[in-house]
Amino acid sequence: MREKNSGNPYINLWFGNFFEPAFSSEEFRTEGIDRIRDMGFNSILLDSKAWQDFFDRYAGQEATQYVAAQEHMISEIQKSGLSHCFLAIYLNGDNLYPNIRYSPPVFGEETTAPSGEPGKWYKYWSERAQASMTEHVKELYALYGKNATRVSVNGTEDRLPLCSMWDPIVTFSFDKEGISRYQTWLEERYGSIEAFNQAYGLSAESFSAITPEEYWYDENGAKPTAWDFQEHTPLFRRYTDNLRWKAEELTRYFRSMQEKLHALDPALYTSPVLSQWGMFFNVSSQPRFRREPGGLWDTCQRGIDPYRIAPHVDNCTFLTVPILEDSSPSAYASSCQNSMMRAMNPDREFTVGFYLGRYLYYDIYNVITPCEMIGMAAASGASGYQSYGYGGLDDGGVMHKLHDPFVSSVRTGNQWLKRVLPKINGRRLTQAAVLYPAQMALTEPYFVEGNPRRRQDLLGYYQSLCDLGLNVDVLHPDQAAQGILDQYRILAVPADSCYEEEINPQFEAQAARFVEEGGLLLVSAGHPLLRRAFGIASESHPAQCIRYRGEGIIPGGEVFECYTGGEALAVYEDSGKPAVCRFPVGKGAVLALGMEYGAEYLMQETGAVPVPYGNRDLYPLCVAEHDPMQEAVSAFLPARVPVQRGIETAEFEDCYVVVNHTSYPWDCSGLPGKKEFQLPAGESLLLPHSAVLIEKTV
Repeated sequence: MREKNSGNPYINLWFGNFFEPAFSSEEFRTEGIDRIRDMGFNSILLDSKAWQDFFDRYAGQEATQYVAAQEHMISEIQKSGLSHCFLAIYLNGDNLYPNIRYSPPVFGEETTAPSGEPGKWYKYWSERAQASMTEHVKELYALYGKNATRVSVNGTEDRLPLCSMWDPIVTFSFDKEGISRYQTWLEERYGSIEAFNQAYGLSAESFSAITPEEYWYDENGAKPTAWDFQEHTPLFRRYTDNLRWKAEELTRYFRSMQEKLHALDPALYTSPVLSQWGMFFNVSSQPRFRREPGGLWDTCQRGIDPYRIAPHVDNCTFLTVPILEDSSPSAYASSCQNSMMRAMNPDREFTVGFYLGRYLYYDIYNVITPCEMIGMAAASGASGYQSYGYGGLDDGGVMHKLHDPFVSSVRTGNQWLKRVLPKINGRRLTQAAVLYPAQMALTEPYFVEGNPRRRQDLLGYYQSLCDLGLNVDVLHPDQAAQGILDQYRILAVPADSCYEEEINPQFEAQAARFVEEGGLLLVSAGHPLLRRAFGIASESHPAQCIRYRGEGIIPGGEVFECYTGGEALAVYEDSGKPAVCRFPVGKGAVLALGMEYGAEYLMQETGAVPVPYGNRDLYPLCVAEHDPMQEAVSAFLPARVPVQRGIETAEFEDCYVVVNHTSYPWDCSGLPGKKEFQLPAGESLLLPHSAVLIEKTV
């Protein structure tokens, strides 16, 4: 994906100018654009949301201070040799900022709040709302299209990247039309009022007779707990149905807007930012992100399944932050989400995205470097990236304030990326996949007991397989159901406490076929796939240390199983029952892991050896000498590359991209070939938190 002005890969940065001095100072904006160019970006994203003063300007009125600032930036961007594109639509018209933005948003049609007052939110399914959005995009390009960013993508020239929506979140409308729409959706979902009443514990006579209080989750009321999810209580049903409705509405919205925008101009390349704080791995522990009882920023409370949106946009992408739920740094959190984006965009170019201008989260960029993040973008197979952000203090866009080493790392990473992306041909090697827990991702938020650990189960599998030198994709069950598993040798199935809420028989059949034909399936404790697809019996087991190859392992979780039949590879320390079992199936095998393996792999702290075990040698899995999952995988699929924990190696047709996530230099002489280091330090030394491209020898 090449930006046409520069001829270089597309590298985009959001500028933002809500806050002073950007709001008032031409000098600040001009200097900022020059600094952005100096850091190696070639495209600037303008915060041009659908506010009334833009529409007034379209009608020939005098520019407000904000619009005038945008026009000044457009002029300076062109003088600098860069190009610009637009953030055109935001989740709700930006009513989160009434004390900052002085022009009202243009909704087209607005939702209605429970009080009957305007809901200050787009009615996503409204033709009037969608028409106003389309009109805004049309007029932006008519008035400001000169020097707009143009890219070559997927072999097609002159596409116009457009952030057609930032952070989409559908919300309910408590007007007559909105209520009727949801009642109709419930009727289609349940089929009969009797089935609905049984699920909700009601005795309604008809769907038209039920009220919002009976079917819409009130954020000020009781939060669903793990017990509600386990017992499928009416509170659980109400909550999860709301999210499923949102997800379906959101998918319909993108389908409709894709048609409208392509009809407006086929060159428009719709690239909405589907989340600005990450997808599935997003921050939760910070108080500012916890709107009790949930929060806008937990994507598991938004009603969004990006994999199902992907066919209805030209580039399915979002921003990541390299952190875990508790704000601790994790480069693999971003790497894993990059893998999601790669899987969302099969057979087409794509971009990844990440926050660079962060000052929260324990100053993460003193631990993880911009070079490292940009290296991960190249390793993902992306053909460019977008980032956030230069200014805009409320959201952490403070690159204009960050120190020189940070700026230097951004510059070095971008210069390297421009050199190496043209040398990467073809998509990454496919070896292993991790199943995205789609139902849990859609409906079970962080505040449900055990959910943060279940999310880490996916990440732990991803990181463990990467640490074995494998290329890892994160697949949606819908994709696996379509028969693509034959590309892979290994499939990991992490925890999904909500799997049986939308059983996918096609996926189960494909998973069984995958193993029959020679694949290795890894399954965490508690997942119904073992029983449903393979008839493997299991029962819950109390928390207990595990013995594998003579070494004791202290687990940190609460979900454990033991198994009947199969070959026991590891046993529980006290009961002696099988904790890890291998089951031959056809030409392949199932590895049943009696724990949430990925979460165990990521465990960062553990208590002392439990008192009943005396002074026996017991360790957390993350430091154990022997790992049953890794050893089974290594025996099944030996690594093609040198392996070390914390070294991520992506293999392409003609090169490798290696990223060092550790704090130690790594000798990469075991991969012969011409090397392009971000930070050269000899012929074979890959410095900490940096990347290298290695061209394969013929």
